[in-house]
Amino acid sequence: MATTDLLQFAEQDARSLLGAAEIQWDRPVPHCPEWDEAGLVRHMGSILYWQAAIVGTGELVSRRTLEPAPPEDPDDLPAWYLAGLSQALEVFGSADPEAAAWTFSRLGDQRAGWWFRRLPVEVAIHRWDAEHAVTYADQGGASPQPIHGDVAAAGIEEFVVEFLPGLLARDDVVGFTGTLRLDPEDGPTAWWIDLDDAGRAIPQAADAETEAETEAEADTILRGTRSDLLLWLNNRGPLETLEVAGDQTILDRWGQLTF
Repeated sequence: MATTDLLQFAEQDARSLLGAAEIQWDRPVPHCPEWDEAGLVRHMGSILYWQAAIVGTGELVSRRTLEPAPPEDPDDLPAWYLAGLSQALEVFGSADPEAAAWTFSRLGDQRAGWWFRRLPVEVAIHRWDAEHAVTYADQGGASPQPIHGDVAAAGIEEFVVEFLPGLLARDDVVGFTGTLRLDPEDGPTAWWIDLDDAGRAIPQAADAETEAETEAEADTILRGTRSDLLLWLNNRGPLETLEVAGDQTILDRWGQLTF
């Protein structure tokens, strides 16, 4: 799916995030322990305003100086947040993905289109966080909705290509060796990752022939939906729906890889 097409899911997830958060503003968010639901909405709303400013100007913009600032009163959060969403959708909808824009791409991709993937993925993960907080608090309530497969596929690619090499290079990250295969059960593209080569990631067709060839090489194989694979990469686990084959060591150490 083209990155421009991913934006349709960003609006849906952004609104669902707010809907979950509004149920109880001071509910803790387990996967974002520094925030309650109100704090998560302030964060995501700030991201919406910030990314809209970058795509709109092509320049790096400080989030701290953006107006309007996040309101302290939770009662004022929905209007502020939805205004930021409207602004982001308008700016992204009229922007040329090939236009020059500042990004923090490891690969040097300095195009506005880089943000057309970053926004839907970030809002989808945080929507899941907001819904998971409700489930966690209710001790067995309705599970969070999975991330749309196409958004999750974009997020997996972004994580392994853009973010994983930098995370592995940190001084406080130790013990990662061997190879890992991410094998989606609901999509055409698997990823083979060499942790001994700075996390070099190679996309592969997720078909039976390739699986047979690759399983002999990969030390660890992780199978599941694209949504669950992306959530695992971002330490939203444990996810009992994932099937693991091979060496478990990588999984035990993955929690070191946090932003």
